[in-house]
Amino acid sequence: MRKFIIKVVIFVLLIGGAVVPVNVLIDPYNIFHADRIRDNGVEPNKNYFKTKYIIEHPDKFDSYLFGSSRVGFMDVEKMKGGSYYDMMYSEGLPYEHLKTLKAFISHGVIPKNVLMGVDDISYFVDPAWHEGQLYRLSFPYEGDLYDKLGFYIRYLDIITTLQSLKTIRKYGEPNLEKVERYYRTGTEDLTVERPFDENANVPYWADYYSPRLDQVIDEIREIRDLCQEYGISLTVFTNPIHATTYAKDVEHGYLDFLEALADVVPYYNFSGFNNVTLNNDYYYETSHFKPSAGDVMIQAMFGQGVSKELQSQGFGVYVTEENKEEIMEILKEQVRLREIACSYWK
Repeated sequence: MRKFIIKVVIFVLLIGGAVVPVNVLIDPYNIFHADRIRDNGVEPNKNYFKTKYIIEHPDKFDSYLFGSSRVGFMDVEKMKGGSYYDMMYSEGLPYEHLKTLKAFISHGVIPKNVLMGVDDISYFVDPAWHEGQLYRLSFPYEGDLYDKLGFYIRYLDIITTLQSLKTIRKYGEPNLEKVERYYRTGTEDLTVERPFDENANVPYWADYYSPRLDQVIDEIREIRDLCQEYGISLTVFTNPIHATTYAKDVEHGYLDFLEALADVVPYYNFSGFNNVTLNNDYYYETSHFKPSAGDVMIQAMFGQGVSKELQSQGFGVYVTEENKEEIMEILKEQVRLREIACSYWK
């Protein structure tokens, strides 16, 4: 029995001795090389390396754009009133933005402005879903040393080793422009010319989506309170969800979220069936809008406004507790008219 235990221990040490160096050196998620990220051909943990980058360069920017990957197609260099950096990452959630803000503040980084995009992902995705996904884990700013070590140890398991080996097999010429852009603005590539994917003209919907109204409203309220406490100017907006996806969102209570949001914080509304969300030219597919849509949103939020026609559709309108019933009636009427039209054509 003793010999068997010794053999097991030796085997574990040998495996560990191979796994750890491979995972650290290859580092597919850019955890151990966050200060010199590389294009590994896989989804990096943008939440982690962007947070770490800002903490280590506190004077480089004074304003931050938070949201899911959708806000990655907004040109932060066109935003006024501050030097903006795009903190977007895959399925970024208010709960995670709150943790990031707390990490910033705990390291002495007090933003001048915070611009936060919310949408159906904010409403339907439980943050617990991300706990098992290595490319979505939040920066480990709180807790004792044991908790922080636990974060890094998760990137030393055999699963990451397999991903590392996959990275080696598929490795090609690194995209240096992509890496430079992540440090300079944090955005995705805003120059990509790609038509709308007609083959993907179906609602963007995941089987783990489930309404969590009370939780997300509490998280946004906490973000609001934290910003007020530290004198941070907070601007919230809703992403313009493609009409096909938005229709399915509405079926699952998305308008409840938009209505409740106004009771917590005023916001710029870009949701609804309008001249942007109904126009495929503004989208890559039914999840991500193009920079051209982002430009219209920036114009609405930074002083230039939008056309009267878009305003009449509720697009670019600043929603408050005082006018929320009026705006919600516009959005509900759009839904009613669409249902009538769909019923007619069936």
